[in-house]
Amino acid sequence: MPTIQSIARPLTFAAALIAAATAITACSPDPQEQYEDATTNLEEAREARNEAQEALEAKKEELAELRSNLNEAEAELQAARQKVDEASQKVDKTVTDEVLFRKIQRELLDEDQFEEAAISVGVTDRVVTLGGNVPDEETRKAALESARSQPGVKDVVDSMEVRDSESAPSEKSSEGKADGGDSNDGGSNADGSGGSNGGSNGGSNGGSNGGGSDGGKS
Repeated sequence: MPTIQSIARPLTFAAALIAAATAITACSPDPQEQYEDATTNLEEAREARNEAQEALEAKKEELAELRSNLNEAEAELQAARQKVDEASQKVDKTVTDEVLFRKIQRELLDEDQFEEAAISVGVTDRVVTLGGNVPDEETRKAALESARSQPGVKDVVDSMEVRDSESAPSEKSSEGKADGGDSNDGGSNADGSGGSNGGSNGGSNGGSNGGGSDGGKS
């Protein structure tokens, strides 16, 4: 005959199984709640996607506008380059060595920064040669830049010398003044006609009467 203990053990085990099943059921999410959480996550993801899509479209519009502006700027640049080319061609047709000589010489004479310099100007086939002497390196560079910036100039040759600040102008310059001509480029001749190059220290006839393209600054 079964005892009370033998009967109670299966009942206790069954009760434990029921309690465990109840606990598991209580801890498991409700299917309705799971569905609602999933749909919420889906809506949030869709909103994020739509925002990203809108941002992308906005960037595309900005890019299209920038490309349009870039194309307009390139067209304007091309038109400006065309004008420069046309203007340069007109300069090339009208420029002469004599014109360049007079223009560059006048600028070197009129600028205050060249007041202490004795620069000679020579032009041959639109190639400018600057000679003589200058008080410092800054003046030398300024003279070269002035010549290079003149429209129609092909090249500039630097033959200038920087003299000591304490020394006087070279004896060559003094002799050029006394003789009425430049010792380097040959100023005026005895009959009053000028050479092909007028020096910076040439006589009054060396540059203007000789029909030469070069001259200088005393």
